[in-house]
Amino acid sequence: MRILIIICFAFLNINMTNDVHESISATFNVIKRGHVLMLEIEFDEENFIKFGESSSLHVSKEDFGNYLNKTTSWEFDGKKLIPQILDVQSGEHHTKVTCFLSKNPDNIKSVKIKNEFLLNVASHSNIVQLDINNTFKDFRLHKGRKKISLNYN
Repeated sequence: MRILIIICFAFLNINMTNDVHESISATFNVIKRGHVLMLEIEFDEENFIKFGESSSLHVSKEDFGNYLNKTTSWEFDGKKLIPQILDVQSGEHHTKVTCFLSKNPDNIKSVKIKNEFLLNVASHSNIVQLDINNTFKDFRLHKGRKKISLNYN
């Protein structure tokens, strides 16, 4: 009887942990593709709908673009860039957004990024990945660190 009870609790625990996220984060990947600079963002759709000022139960280009521009800023070589939303793809739990940042991003010398995306979610972090100038760098931004500045010399 004792073994049966232990097995039942084990199955309950396995079933209850299937939908739990180990970490709460969004990933922002800035990457040079050919002659353009792109921004690819992946985040938890449920958190965006709850905390991202969404007007519907799905992530729309308009709502996402407004929230992204309100909570982030992107500056490359002293020029502020506004991400242009190209595509929004929703999966089971996550959404991936593809944005255009700029043409001809050759030899970028400086980068300044401010990112407060979904920082109203408890324990949330934003992972910013920069794959530019043949160099890969990544940074964890959170409530205590919202900005990064880099010089590529």
